[in-house]
Amino acid sequence: MTSRPVPVWLDADPGFDDLVAWLLLDAAEAFTLQGVSIVAGNAPLEHTFRNALNAREFFGLPQPVYAGRGRPLTGELVTSQYLLGENGMASVGRRLPTGKYAGESEFGVNALMRAARESPGELTVLATGPLTNVAQALLADPKLPLREIVWMGGSTDRGNHTAAAEFNAFADPEAADLVFASGLPVTMVGLNLTRQIVITPRDLAQLRAWGTERALLLADHLEFYLCIRSPGVPGLMPFHDPAAALWLLQPESFVAEPAHVRVELTGVLTRGMTVCEFRVPKRAVANASVLTSVVDTAWRDVLMKHLQQSLG
Repeated sequence: MTSRPVPVWLDADPGFDDLVAWLLLDAAEAFTLQGVSIVAGNAPLEHTFRNALNAREFFGLPQPVYAGRGRPLTGELVTSQYLLGENGMASVGRRLPTGKYAGESEFGVNALMRAARESPGELTVLATGPLTNVAQALLADPKLPLREIVWMGGSTDRGNHTAAAEFNAFADPEAADLVFASGLPVTMVGLNLTRQIVITPRDLAQLRAWGTERALLLADHLEFYLCIRSPGVPGLMPFHDPAAALWLLQPESFVAEPAHVRVELTGVLTRGMTVCEFRVPKRAVANASVLTSVVDTAWRDVLMKHLQQSLG
């Protein structure tokens, strides 16, 4: 008997790497992507929402797209525009064609909640941006019947936006801490893990070799990303958001450990830091699974297989 595909919801702040995660989920036969809610993060909501609509049109993606929150639960909006450009989708050449494409009129937080209630206990949320939308949904309904939340965010060690904090955690630490305290199953795919999922110039060359307009456009975005550390010379870079999708697609390639995770909210130097207590149950009760290591390279074949399916 063939098992029924698992319903999944994507909450994202596109970002080309969010787009890659979207493409992977869309191509995966084991999952049914129910919808996409957009949050501010890589850029303000007006840009991330427009990126999502343009991407849906260009790549022929069927999922409904909803605008969510444009600000964190508290404090000021923080973006990655300084690194990724005004719209958060920098490229060395080709860019998504723009148009007056319309998203769904329903508020993204409400759409997520509706999807959870339509499949009680079955819906997995993959979040690749700040957790603002997910936290807002849980504030509105603390008993929202989600199966699990998988989040690309946080770190068991050093950060990237600050010395202590990963960007998605720093952008809305109150939201992240609320999600970890929700009682729902949460899997954290942090920088400690994503830095082991390395994308290379060879992967870029493979995208270009496919030769389709979709593959070439994605390759131009990927080349910009690979040149961040050494402008003009593509190097090695961690593939953050796709790593969280790969956990869903190829869990055998990863090790997950139980931990009690809280997010630092008040520290002057450590705001947004994800504090992971792995000494469970001796020192704390686990409230999350934290991915800690990659055990094989099968994830790369899965990545390229699903991308080729989407970009062909």
